[in-house]
Amino acid sequence: MRKALTTGCLVVLMIPAVLLAYFWYSVWQAGHENDRRRQEAHDSLLRQARTAADRTVGALDESAAGGNGGADVLTGVIWEHTGTPVISYDEERRVFTAVGLRSAEYTEEMQLFGGGPDMVQRCFVSSYVRRPGAGWTSKVTERDIEACRGSRWIESSVRFVRSAMEGWEADGRLTRAGLQRVLDPVGRAGDESRFVVRSVVRRGESVVAVVLFRGVDPGGEGAVVEQCYRLQRVLGSGGGVVEPVTAVPVVVC
Repeated sequence: MRKALTTGCLVVLMIPAVLLAYFWYSVWQAGHENDRRRQEAHDSLLRQARTAADRTVGALDESAAGGNGGADVLTGVIWEHTGTPVISYDEERRVFTAVGLRSAEYTEEMQLFGGGPDMVQRCFVSSYVRRPGAGWTSKVTERDIEACRGSRWIESSVRFVRSAMEGWEADGRLTRAGLQRVLDPVGRAGDESRFVVRSVVRRGESVVAVVLFRGVDPGGEGAVVEQCYRLQRVLGSGGGVVEPVTAVPVVVC
């Protein structure tokens, strides 16, 4: 009787230990699976960045072969195939550098503190150079996420200006002075303003504005990131339809 009672007590005591062990194993297994999924998402982003760079190199070779080799034209080619909001050009080294953030969603396994959809974000810097007598080549490197802060600010600012211009009538705001007042109502000095309207030109039913956007890059110890964009608005669309404002980065500003 005593032996049976002792055995029963041991069984009762072992049940919580087994349950606890199973619980922690499940948590460990879920964490391990989440790490795998996160790494897969990261690897996918890296593949996307490299594929975009390869595709861009091909387009740059075609553009150069067709005689379209101006800096702004080539910047437009890079933007079209990568979508990166900041593209700079080093004329002395003949190197284009594109900085942009990529993101991908994945689903986390349920754990103690929850699960469900999550996102991976990575900052990539792609450089494009054409050596004399040779074609274009590219190099993709990953940077700390902070290096894309300025790029993200410029991207959101361009989106804001596009949306604002689509809602305007063909009035005084669609002039250089009018657009500058709207974007910088405080009237900051040129080297302090986040928006500097370089020019606004109307050609027929189109208004083309060249705007310099500025953002701070914390990853560069507070360095200022600058990018000019050419924004085009088509006026007088029939039937009340508003054409989307196009925005393409340029280096000649």
